[in-house]
Amino acid sequence: MKILVIGGGPAGATAARLLSKNYKVTLIQDRDWDKPCGGGVKTKIFDELELDKSLIRHFQDRVYIKYHNETIEIPLKGDNLSIVFRKEFDKYLRDVAVESGVKLFYGRFKGFENGKAVVKVASEKILFDYDILIAADGVNSSVRKALHLPPVPSTITHYARIEKSTKYCNFYFDEEIGGKYYAWDFPHGDLAHIGSVTRANFDALCKKLSVNVSPKGYKIPTWQEGIKIQDNNVYFVGDAAGQVMPLSFEGIYYAIKSAEILANSIENNLDYQFEWEKRFLKEFKFMKFLEGVNKTHFRKYLVKLNKFNFFKSFVINFWLGDKNV
Repeated sequence: MKILVIGGGPAGATAARLLSKNYKVTLIQDRDWDKPCGGGVKTKIFDELELDKSLIRHFQDRVYIKYHNETIEIPLKGDNLSIVFRKEFDKYLRDVAVESGVKLFYGRFKGFENGKAVVKVASEKILFDYDILIAADGVNSSVRKALHLPPVPSTITHYARIEKSTKYCNFYFDEEIGGKYYAWDFPHGDLAHIGSVTRANFDALCKKLSVNVSPKGYKIPTWQEGIKIQDNNVYFVGDAAGQVMPLSFEGIYYAIKSAEILANSIENNLDYQFEWEKRFLKEFKFMKFLEGVNKTHFRKYLVKLNKFNFFKSFVINFWLGDKNV
């Protein structure tokens, strides 16, 4: 069976690697590029997928919530959050896939023609045959557009890297700074990665941090129930499926785990959507509820709950995937 994967980020590269054990897999990546991303991922994914831990640039054993000049420390019960550099992390995942037997092409998906996928490689148009196509081509998925499917719900965020290093991840929930969601600054080597929703929110964050920098804009998925993640023999995974945790906007871990679910579903002839929902739907719906609360005047109470140890413990156990929560 021939499997074609469009998009070589964490979701696509992982799906390609796992499926290459039993199938002929071709991976299409447009280029080596550095996705605007804080780079936060649950540390346990490195053991679960046998990934190289030298890619971890910062371990985080705590994060901080900031709200109206108040700072709340959230212990993570160990180094359970890791920061990676997306350009090298994503390339590593593609390299591992190639070592596993995946055939990698650098090119752009252009559509479908006579039941095949059209990919522009350099200046040449190549038609790729497939039995299954996996679309892992991001929030602006070209495959979704080619199939005339509704786009993934999304929001624009504004981000930048600044020459002002920070040791820990900070989340700002002030309405002026965080808008409908929150603003952030994450460690990123000797720099920091900062961002917020609107340009006005971003400018307010810069003022808070005493920096002056122009942002770039980028879409991130805003998950909602009912996003189509399969269309006949075409499957969607990662940002192309909207599989980003509501409120926290954590995407890397869920992209990789969703690719694992898809690979297992293909290999064992299981219903991918059912398997994904069995594993993640309750978590995503609960976080979507909290995201809604965060958009109301009850935000201050939601934030202040994090002062209490019982709530901190609940949140971290939930985030770590403790089944007893």
